[in-house]
Amino acid sequence: MKICMMTNTYLPHVGGVAKSVATFTEEYRRLGHDVLVVAPEFEGKPLPKRAESLVERVPAIHKFNGSDFSVRLPLAAGLSDRIDQFQADVIHAHHPFLLGDTALRISVGKAAPVIFTHHTRYEDYTHYVPFDSPALKEVAIHLSTHFANLCDGVIAPSESIAELIKSRGVETPIRVVPTGIDVDAFAAGDGPKFRRKIGLPARAFVVGHVGRLAPEKISAISQRRSRSF
Repeated sequence: MKICMMTNTYLPHVGGVAKSVATFTEEYRRLGHDVLVVAPEFEGKPLPKRAESLVERVPAIHKFNGSDFSVRLPLAAGLSDRIDQFQADVIHAHHPFLLGDTALRISVGKAAPVIFTHHTRYEDYTHYVPFDSPALKEVAIHLSTHFANLCDGVIAPSESIAELIKSRGVETPIRVVPTGIDVDAFAAGDGPKFRRKIGLPARAFVVGHVGRLAPEKISAISQRRSRSF
């Protein structure tokens, strides 16, 4: 099967969506599928040549509004001969805007189904856009819900996201598919050695965090804590 993954964030960008897309892409290819990742250009350490050769980069504005995100230029992905020649059987959109819009346009021309992974609560990210406001958050909710209903299938990374988007009016069939973890990458970890290296007592209680430290994460944690009381 030929799968076209269209995402606004991808390696070398560090973030949950970029990692999720990379993880699923590697697994699809391991299973024998042909995958083309369409993503904006990003600053940072370049990928190995073979990995980068499997990505179609589109021109983008780097560090949009002071963030570490890249925003693709209008119509950039629509001009790619490579996307046209790939002849995708399935188009997998990872955002409801920018390259998400492009995914819908391409699907119409190729009569290919569009799957959308609703990765997160998009209203938590409006602070990256000028003129952030409660009204803009409502627009983000409406946009992502409307986009999901234009797709042929929706993937939610958790039961909580699935329940949330159903309550908001998503009627397209939803399947919960968590992003997997490459356990082999962590199997060689040596806890006692790490403690000695940074001077932690052998029996000290340690809390670890794996994720970006960003304003939207703090907001999400605060909301969950408030609901728990």
